Amino acid sequence: MAFLQLANIKKEYNISRTQTQQVLRNISVEFRQGELVALLGESGSGKSTLINILGGLDTNYTGSIILNGEFLKDFTEKQMDDYRKKRVGMIFQSYNLISNISVIENVKIAMKMSGVDDKLQTERALKLLKVVKMDHAAEKFPNQLSGGQKQRVAIARALANNPDIILADEPTGALDSQSAELVMLILKKIAQSGKLVIVVTHSQKVAESCSRVVSIADGIIAQDIRAGKIDARSRARRAARAGSISTKNIMALAWKNLWRSRQRSLLVSIAMSIGIAAVILILSVSAGITSYVNEVLISGDQSLWLEIENPDGTSFTSSEIKAIKKLDGVSDTSDAAVSKNNVNYTFENISGTLLTLTSAEGTLPAAVAGEQPSEGRIYINETLAEELSGGEDYRSAVIGQPIELSMGEGEGISLVVSGVYEDSSSYSAFACAYAERGVMEELYASIGRTLPSNRLIVVVESAQYLTAVSEDLQTLGYSVSGENSSLVDILTYVDLGTIVLTAVGAISLAVSAIMIFIVLYISVIERTKEIGVMRAIGGSKGNIRRIFLFEAAFLGAISGAIAVVVSLAVAVIVNACTASLGVNIVSYYYGVYYMAGLLLSVVLSVCAGVAPASYAASLDPVESLRRE
Repeated sequence: MAFLQLANIKKEYNISRTQTQQVLRNISVEFRQGELVALLGESGSGKSTLINILGGLDTNYTGSIILNGEFLKDFTEKQMDDYRKKRVGMIFQSYNLISNISVIENVKIAMKMSGVDDKLQTERALKLLKVVKMDHAAEKFPNQLSGGQKQRVAIARALANNPDIILADEPTGALDSQSAELVMLILKKIAQSGKLVIVVTHSQKVAESCSRVVSIADGIIAQDIRAGKIDARSRARRAARAGSISTKNIMALAWKNLWRSRQRSLLVSIAMSIGIAAVILILSVSAGITSYVNEVLISGDQSLWLEIENPDGTSFTSSEIKAIKKLDGVSDTSDAAVSKNNVNYTFENISGTLLTLTSAEGTLPAAVAGEQPSEGRIYINETLAEELSGGEDYRSAVIGQPIELSMGEGEGISLVVSGVYEDSSSYSAFACAYAERGVMEELYASIGRTLPSNRLIVVVESAQYLTAVSEDLQTLGYSVSGENSSLVDILTYVDLGTIVLTAVGAISLAVSAIMIFIVLYISVIERTKEIGVMRAIGGSKGNIRRIFLFEAAFLGAISGAIAVVVSLAVAVIVNACTASLGVNIVSYYYGVYYMAGLLLSVVLSVCAGVAPASYAASLDPVESLRRE
């Protein structure tokens, strides 16, 4: 039984929508292992087309190719990839070596595609280079070799996975006579090892070196002559299944491709890093300002307090208080009593009504003069202090002075001013004060009433929660007061500015993504022939796609790393300039921003690389190899 059989192979090309050109017409021929076959014919006779079909590069034909009892037409795409990896090795007239890797790497790449162990790759590559007398040039690059030397390296690459079939397309066409004789001698030895070697040629001299000459003219076999016999060794037939290239090797190839065009890659990475750095800095500045508001402007005062009450005047139950404490942003509650618009004060000849008198429980606002209240003392805000004693030193002037409080017609209570606090609540423009709960109970008793407990103070974790907590409380049906509108406005402006600047940064990122798309697309165009070579030696569409996606990922990682370094540098410089203000405008303590920026850069780059990578994977290997 023949090892390789072709039955009624036909191939035509579309010249136009209505016109086709027949290239191969009913080609039927059989080949055995250990033959050195010359496929002889003039240019345009169909020789190269037939080789591309036998090499698994062109599957758009009719008829049958039967290899060791298996029909190639029945192979899946994966099986065809395996066929090109392990069953067939191709040698090209133009060598098709990959220019940016060394001689030994060119030989090893076919084994990489098959998942061969790295150590075995090196050992076998050196052995094959020695066979073709090129071991001395293992570390050289293709541009340092002569034509004959390149072709011998190409032969070594074709033999890398020990295939059953060697297909050589005009292997001596561009060589001088001495190099051509050496190449044919090597091919003869390969046939003697038991492999089937088919050489495409239009040279009668090359044909005479072969054991069999199959002449093709006008797409048909015109003649089939057995010119001699090669003493070939028997060769065990292999299974078609082959391994796959490892992720590590794909990453290595991707990195080498980037390194080859490192100047362009660096420029693209720098351009993209600008957008990433901008986003990181915008978020860091927002966090820094928010932190400043929380830690400096409102530290320890009532700005983070909200006062709520039941509209029907009833007291808060334990279940209601428990539900309020569970709200996002609430840190604590206090059932301090608040008397509103019903406590009068008299200070010397000045009298008026307090907007609020609150029981002095829990954390009170920090004093700007004097101290917080104790028994028999009252703690007033700056507005009331200024009203009671004008002048520049009004804060200290009232401390230790007596003031009388009363309700309605009830008997008044005399207290001493213990201190003055800066009121940053929404009540700051009105007279407000704190006193011991006993004072408030005595005031209510003076008019025959009991101090109500229908108010609750809700302590908020930080300023950015003020509005959200207030809205949640109103949704629950409570009346809310005490929200510091100035702080809310500051944080609202910070959030608005963050959104606007982030949008600008997003535009920059979009431009960067487009740039990466263009660069990778250009790279695909520049490396079209290289892609064809990788497909010819068994690289799958998935392998090609992954190589370009890893290139995109590396670009993104480099961009992200540059962005992180730039962001940290800017943060250090800006914070050094604002150190005199006692604040870090740029918060560089949030590592999540930098990690997010790095991740965003990689994800964005990979997304931008999907289309070019898919385009590279879809390229026709035959057309790619024709690209000069």
